[in-house]
Amino acid sequence: MAEGDSIRRLAARLTSSLAGRDVLAGQFRRGGEIPPSFAGDRLVTVAAVGKHLLMRFGSERTVHSHLRMQGSWRIHRAGWRPGPAADRVGAWFDFGPAGVLAAHAMPVLRVLPTAREHEAVGHLGPDILTDRWPAAAPAVATDPARRIREALLDQRNVCGIGNLWAVEGLFIAGVWPHTPAGRVDVARVLDVIARMMRLGLRNGSQSTTGDLRRGRTHWVYGRYRRPCLRCGTPVAFVAAGSDPYDRETWWCPHCQPQP
Repeated sequence: MAEGDSIRRLAARLTSSLAGRDVLAGQFRRGGEIPPSFAGDRLVTVAAVGKHLLMRFGSERTVHSHLRMQGSWRIHRAGWRPGPAADRVGAWFDFGPAGVLAAHAMPVLRVLPTAREHEAVGHLGPDILTDRWPAAAPAVATDPARRIREALLDQRNVCGIGNLWAVEGLFIAGVWPHTPAGRVDVARVLDVIARMMRLGLRNGSQSTTGDLRRGRTHWVYGRYRRPCLRCGTPVAFVAAGSDPYDRETWWCPHCQPQP
């Protein structure tokens, strides 16, 4: 899933495979009337800020993307070109023998000057996976009446936490996800989530149980009506609401009792 840890792994993989290489040919299909050309440019590095990916080029331009639920960056074989049916390819960059990097079904994809990256990510709160963490953890409880699950997903408070980590982190912390943020030990919950995400980043896995067997990787996430892996109580669920941060939520009524 495209959460902060998976975007950071993607940035590291692309930097390792393609950084320092020249673009031999390419096409950016979202540049208005005159799409920008990257032929002859050089990819310098790829960075992750929360769930946002920043590809920085030698021309001091940055390709900013956000994968959301459906987007992906794929490295295809050398010489690959998108065919007539590949109209969901928003951009592709040919790096010669290293392959062709293409953006597939990317919901957010644009070019901006590297000096103006703040226009894309300046609104974000501190990144939970940076070395500077914890920076401003209390920001999650700025609105004490807001439900903790929504406050955790608001990237303006803390960036990088996705629905999976919020749901599983609240389970491990024993917090009912509908609890008002002002009644929660926010620093403790964020510490749990940060440690889980860092462990996942090192292991290359988003398993929160430590069990990689199918159906046992998560305590409650995606387990509606199935038994909680800790106590056996059927897992509860509420569908997403109209608020963009009111996402699908799973919890165990016994392990995460309503206060």
